[in-house]
Amino acid sequence: MNIGVIGSGKVGRALGAWLAQAGYPVLFSARDRSHADAAAKDSGCGALAMDTTAVVQRADIVLLALPFTEINSALEPVREHLSGKILVDVTNPITSDHRALSIGHTDSGAEEIAQQFPTANVVKAFNAVFAEVYASQRAKIDGRTITIFYAGDEPQSKASVHTIIAALGFDPVDAGPLENARYLEPLSLLNIRLGRVLGFGTQIGFSLLR
Repeated sequence: MNIGVIGSGKVGRALGAWLAQAGYPVLFSARDRSHADAAAKDSGCGALAMDTTAVVQRADIVLLALPFTEINSALEPVREHLSGKILVDVTNPITSDHRALSIGHTDSGAEEIAQQFPTANVVKAFNAVFAEVYASQRAKIDGRTITIFYAGDEPQSKASVHTIIAALGFDPVDAGPLENARYLEPLSLLNIRLGRVLGFGTQIGFSLLR
């Protein structure tokens, strides 16, 4: 299963590197090709850097790890290649000051992506964990496994995302249809407030006990 990562910032680089270490062929792209080259080099394990068109064509799962406001401009040129592709929305529609969501309550960023690119299968996942956790490649904190919630409307796409979440050692929890991204995106804002405002730091995560 080839995994594409569009966006080579902190989250994209960390997740891509971890997935490469887990044995997946990983393909990076970024607006600045040098950033994708650096991400691939740092990841090792045969990770490659290429343009976004090539990533979308070759990947079975594409992680959207760039700012929410840049998704449309990144995907519009490759619209014709998105049919049937699994797009994992790692982003959050957070304002520039990181104090609020720009979309919420009756809609979500993930739903907007699905509306803009209806031939793709959008799954919300990986959006409420700090990049530092992904960079540490540890899915447990104090012996407890971090939960990664995911939401989507297409069962096979959700199953594929479940598989890669579990491959990293996280606890994958199906949070229902894509509509429930309306609740997962605010969870990311709570994570930011806890970690960066209230002093819990960036090595934190949520765990669903059941």
